[in-house]
Amino acid sequence: MVETKREKRIRQLAELLLGQEKVHLKDAAESLDVSEMTIRRDFNEPNTFVSLIGGYVVKKQVGSADLEYVINEQSTNHVKEKTKIGKEAAKLILDNQTVFFDNGTTVVHIIQAISDDISFTGVCFSLNVFMALKAKPNCHVILCGGGYDTKHNNFYPLGDSSEIDNIRFDSAFLSAAGIDPAHGLTCYSFNELPYKKKAISQSQNVVLAVDNSKFGVVKSAFICSLKSVDIIISDIDLPIEYLS
Repeated sequence: MVETKREKRIRQLAELLLGQEKVHLKDAAESLDVSEMTIRRDFNEPNTFVSLIGGYVVKKQVGSADLEYVINEQSTNHVKEKTKIGKEAAKLILDNQTVFFDNGTTVVHIIQAISDDISFTGVCFSLNVFMALKAKPNCHVILCGGGYDTKHNNFYPLGDSSEIDNIRFDSAFLSAAGIDPAHGLTCYSFNELPYKKKAISQSQNVVLAVDNSKFGVVKSAFICSLKSVDIIISDIDLPIEYLS
């Protein structure tokens, strides 16, 4: 059965909520590149996945695993900025590429902005990112396993070897909780580091997608120096100290 435009928008709204608890109607309209009135009309008929309540699009509690995995950290913050970053970063993904996707809501926005016509292999270690990739019709998904970090919804390797070892990436899209000229890229969890570091060393092109709130921030877990990053995509012009 051919998917209608309304059905596609409902699906895109459900995908958007894989990365956050709720989305304001205005931000949802901007993300889908339609008017707020169009989305309001879409809710005139019932659907299984999402609701419009008080000006926010929220997920329905349907017991579906596809809508269960959301991350708590800053889940409703900087949606407009992350949508802008996602659309820009998605332009770098081409047909038949193999791409590593880090964890975090910004990465989910990148995946949602990838054209459904593009065939690619997506490799990840995060459940919410896995669910976003699984929703892309022409994506072959590889989920790296191991131990499970219940706080961050990520997997981490239990030994020196893992699924990622024999994969070489066209691009690696990284997120970070902090970026600083002296201290580089940092994050909250040390469990995230093994897969991140291997992806950086095995990728032809390392892309950092980060909103303006992360600049000048330093967290405890060190990912890499700025010299390891080829491209930085943000919602603002990069400060001069990050350009060298």
